[in-house]
Amino acid sequence: MDSTFQSLEEITPSTFFSLENPLLFSLLLIAIIILVTYIYYRYVIIPMRKKHLQEQENLKLQQAELMALFAELASDPIFRFEETGKIILANNSAHTIFPHKILVGEHVEVVLPFIKSFDTQDLITHNKSVTYTTLLGDKYYQFIIAGVPKFKVCQVYGRDITDLKKTEKDLKAALVKAEESKKLKEYFLSQISHEIRSPLNVISGYSNLLMQELHDKSSEYNDILRSIINNSKRLYRTFDLMLNMSQLQTGKYEARFERINIYALIYTIVNEFRTFADEKNLRLNIVNRLEDDTTVTADHYSIAQIFINLLDNAIKYTPLGKVEIFLYRENNNVCVDVRDTGIGISKEYQEKLFTPFSQADMSYTRPYEGTGLGLALVKLFIDLNRAKIKVNSEPGSGTTFTIIISGDKKWGLQK
Repeated sequence: MDSTFQSLEEITPSTFFSLENPLLFSLLLIAIIILVTYIYYRYVIIPMRKKHLQEQENLKLQQAELMALFAELASDPIFRFEETGKIILANNSAHTIFPHKILVGEHVEVVLPFIKSFDTQDLITHNKSVTYTTLLGDKYYQFIIAGVPKFKVCQVYGRDITDLKKTEKDLKAALVKAEESKKLKEYFLSQISHEIRSPLNVISGYSNLLMQELHDKSSEYNDILRSIINNSKRLYRTFDLMLNMSQLQTGKYEARFERINIYALIYTIVNEFRTFADEKNLRLNIVNRLEDDTTVTADHYSIAQIFINLLDNAIKYTPLGKVEIFLYRENNNVCVDVRDTGIGISKEYQEKLFTPFSQADMSYTRPYEGTGLGLALVKLFIDLNRAKIKVNSEPGSGTTFTIIISGDKKWGLQK
């Protein structure tokens, strides 16, 4: 027989309650473990959990108090009202706007009439917000009305925008004044241009007539008349520069694109500047490496002004030597170089070469006259014609401006 059964057979009532009984010992041990576990849970775990919950509740209360304090001390007005429209919170700033009213408990539409323009129930239900600007007393306020579905209330946040409104009004007045000034400037420029161009045309015309009459008779008078003609042209061009810049800056310039024989255009411009070159004893040449019928699509006036300004500068800043125009084709582009043997341009100034009214020498005693608008207009007209411009220059070694006119299907080179 098994030893276990032998031991059970030996158990008697006197030995059953003995600690030597393994069954009783096991039951007693289990009871002790249960008791210790209960005591630990009852007097340790439960008090710790209660303490944690209490701390969380206290933290929530503190946060609520801080938020209430923040709303109370906020510099902007804050209201809170229920679905019924009853105001349940109004901070100090709100009472400052309505010093003679009891706000809490009042219906919101009595205090803020514009609220009736909105469906507050929809704002609360769908967590929406709207913005409204109104005049309260002598101040403008912008209000944000926001629904809070969780608490079934609406929050109203106000902001004093009186200074902003004043600034907006001042800006509108300044804009109107600027528009009037712009119209006056345009009128003045057009009128003064007409008043000066007309007598200049007369002076230039009669000077040319006198030169033809005195040809080969008196070189002294010819030089005087040539100087009169050249200075008349320069004054004429100065007003052209001012009008062109004004038109471009105000958006009044209207481009008209057409097919232009580039060589014929430059040949005409060069002939107009021969008297300037002759006055300074400069050689003025054209080197054409394009086919005779080469045309470009461009705005005729602006493309002509590009070469007029570049040629004018080249002659102006070249005391000795020559000015040459090279026309050639590079890839699918038409390129025109305006080269001179003049004073050149420093690397530092090249960075602001196309800035309006900018010149390398800005002093009153500068040796070269001009408005500083020529190259600024060149850049604007280059952009207008979707062309490109490059400059290569060294002080004392002359300057080369390269105009690259695109040769794609719409712009530039065409046959």
